[in-house]
Amino acid sequence: METEILPNLEMRNQILEAYIRYLGEHGQPPVTVTRFCMENGFDERSFFKEFASFDALEGAFWGGLVSRVVDAVKAGAEWDGFAARERYLAFLYAFVEQSLGNRSMLLLRLKGVSPFARFPALRKMEARFKEFADLVVAHGISTGEIADRRSLRSFYPDALYIHFRGVMQFNLRDDSEGYERTDEFIEKTVKLAFELIRTQAIDSAFDLGKFLFRGAVGGEA
Repeated sequence: METEILPNLEMRNQILEAYIRYLGEHGQPPVTVTRFCMENGFDERSFFKEFASFDALEGAFWGGLVSRVVDAVKAGAEWDGFAARERYLAFLYAFVEQSLGNRSMLLLRLKGVSPFARFPALRKMEARFKEFADLVVAHGISTGEIADRRSLRSFYPDALYIHFRGVMQFNLRDDSEGYERTDEFIEKTVKLAFELIRTQAIDSAFDLGKFLFRGAVGGEA
C-alpha cells in the first residue's frame, strides 16, 4: 500500500512567514530560491518539498487567507439562518477585517491590480473563493433568492470573484476612518448584484456583454 507523504506544516509555515517578512523588508520577491534559503537558514530540499516555486508559495498564502475567512464565517452561530446575500456579506466584511493583519502585503502585491488580472499566485485564492461562491449560489437558488438559469449557473461564481477582487481594490484605496467607505461600497454593490441575479436584468446584461465582446474582437454582432 502506497504511503501518503504529508506536508511538514511547521516547516511550511516557517517558509511562508520568512517569505512575507522578506517582502515587507525588501518590497519585492527574492531573486532566487537559493539566496532566500541561505538568508533564512533553510536548505533548498526543504523549500522544494513544500513549494514548487515562489508563485506556489505566495499562492498558499492567498488561498489560506480566503480559507480561514470562509471557515470562520461558516462556523458562526447565525450562518445556517443566513440568506445567500447575508452569507456573501458576512464573508466580505470578515475578509476586510481579517486582511487588516496583512494589509501591507495586500498593498504591496495587489494595489492597483485590475480585478480582471489573473496570475499564478492568485490561482488558489480564486479556486477557494469560487468553491465558497458556488455554495452561496446553490443556497440562493434553493431558497429562490437567485434565479435558476442553467445557462448562467456557472457564470455566477466567476462574477462574484470579480466583484470580490473589486472590493479588495476599493478597500486598498480607501482612506476613510475605519474604512467606512468600504463598508458602504460592499453594502451597495452586493445589494445591486443580488437584485440583478434575482431578475431578468442579468440575462440582458449577459447578452449585451457577449454582443460587445464579439464586436471588440471583430466578430459579427
